[in-house]
Amino acid sequence: MKGLKRICFLASIFSCFCVTISLAQSHQSLAVQLDSAWLISKSAPESAFAAASGLLGKSRTNKVDSLTGRVQLLRGKILFQFGMFQEATEALYEAEHIFRETRKMKYLAQVNNLLGEVYYKIKNSESALLRHEQALKIYQQINDDAGEAETKSYIGGMFEKIGAYPKALEYQRESLQQFETLGMRSEIAFVRENIGSIYEDLEKYDSAKFNFEQAFLLNSELGDSLRVIGNLNNLGDVFRKTREASKSLAFSKRAAEMSQRLGVLTLQKSAVVDISKAYAEMEDYESAFKYLEQSRQLSDMVFSEESTRQLAIQEAQYNLFTKNQQIKELEQTKNFDAKVKWLLLFLVSLLCVLGWVIFNRQKLKIRSNRELLQRQEEILKVKEQLITTEKENLKLLELKMEAEDKAHSKSLTAQTLHVIDKNQMLEDIQAKLKSILEEDSKEQKKRIRNLIKQIDFNFSHDSDWDDFKQTFERVHQDFFKNIQTRSGGLTPAEMKLASLMRLNLNSKEIASSLGISMDSLRISRYRLRKKLNLKKEDSLQQFLLCI
Repeated sequence: MKGLKRICFLASIFSCFCVTISLAQSHQSLAVQLDSAWLISKSAPESAFAAASGLLGKSRTNKVDSLTGRVQLLRGKILFQFGMFQEATEALYEAEHIFRETRKMKYLAQVNNLLGEVYYKIKNSESALLRHEQALKIYQQINDDAGEAETKSYIGGMFEKIGAYPKALEYQRESLQQFETLGMRSEIAFVRENIGSIYEDLEKYDSAKFNFEQAFLLNSELGDSLRVIGNLNNLGDVFRKTREASKSLAFSKRAAEMSQRLGVLTLQKSAVVDISKAYAEMEDYESAFKYLEQSRQLSDMVFSEESTRQLAIQEAQYNLFTKNQQIKELEQTKNFDAKVKWLLLFLVSLLCVLGWVIFNRQKLKIRSNRELLQRQEEILKVKEQLITTEKENLKLLELKMEAEDKAHSKSLTAQTLHVIDKNQMLEDIQAKLKSILEEDSKEQKKRIRNLIKQIDFNFSHDSDWDDFKQTFERVHQDFFKNIQTRSGGLTPAEMKLASLMRLNLNSKEIASSLGISMDSLRISRYRLRKKLNLKKEDSLQQFLLCI
């Protein structure tokens, strides 16, 4: 089992590795295609734009932000070249946002420089200069000397366009010095051409010619034909402005031939215009008119060519827009389907969970009810057992109490009979002694009287009373307490009389037990009735039996 888990784990790692490699290769392929589009952007801008537009959809689909930013930078540059400034600005804004988020500072500086050129074209010189200055700060922060030199050249060009020539020369010279330090010959030629243009505007034609010649030599050595044509046109302008029309004509014709051979209509048109001007300086107006007409035809051709290019660019833009719309619709449909799928999955899961919860709750409820019924049955059994036990205990208690009552009654009766027998015996002895007193001598009488007194004392201090009282209270509970409460207080003799009457003894037995005569018994009964507040018609015996 462990071996299977390890194999599955290794397989998942290998799968992730393969996916990562595949994505990396895909990104690398897109980057190579973008580099190719950059290379042909000067010679075949329409093809470069079409390729870049295709890459834009792929980079967005694969969510490669850095590649998307570079694609938009290229598209913005080409759109700017074709005068589609609004579309160029939109592409460059997106690139700027991406490069700022991804911290691609070099590309961010390039975007700022290109936006500066766009702003100048739409007559917003202040914003254009601000953009170039931002680019310069970025290059200085990242220590990119080449970018810094290029940006200074842009800033110099901006100052030239607004007529601030000293500032323009200052920045162009700083740019030239940095490019010379870096040994970047193509850029040196470009800056030399810019400096020559400034001197030409200042009408310092010697300095202008010197810088144009330096640029021409460098571009010729580098084999940059397009820039060589521009240099030839500039030299032709300088010679024409210095009244050397023949030299001017030679340079301009050479520029026209090269541009015609390369098929660069815009440069050819400029060269033909310069030729016409040179002939006009030489007062050869027929030739001047001829070349002027040729320049008009070239202008039409340039316009047609630019229109065709713009149409191609617009078509590519439209195709990209349509494709993006289709992609958005597909993504929306995909997202909607995914949401529906997840919603259905959620609902099914929710129903399963609810079913499981309800089933478990019912199962738990049934189990609880069963346990409750079992407990109730057990409780009922225990209660029944307790009731049975209590009944048995009550029966045993009743039997015990009945036996104790019987025993106490027997004991009480026995004590009472014992007292009666004792008292009767004492009465007999007392009677005999009284009869002896009448016969004996004086001394005997004295001794016999003492004996009689002792017997009388025993009648009044009989210790059997305490035992009788305790036994009586066991049989007739609270009798003495209740009768004392009813009467307000009885003497011991009255309590004894009441207890003997409660035993339902006859008068003779009571008198004998108390050791008194019948007359004394009647007096004691009368006093007891009085203390108990009984009426004449009430029976004392009956009253005591009810207590």
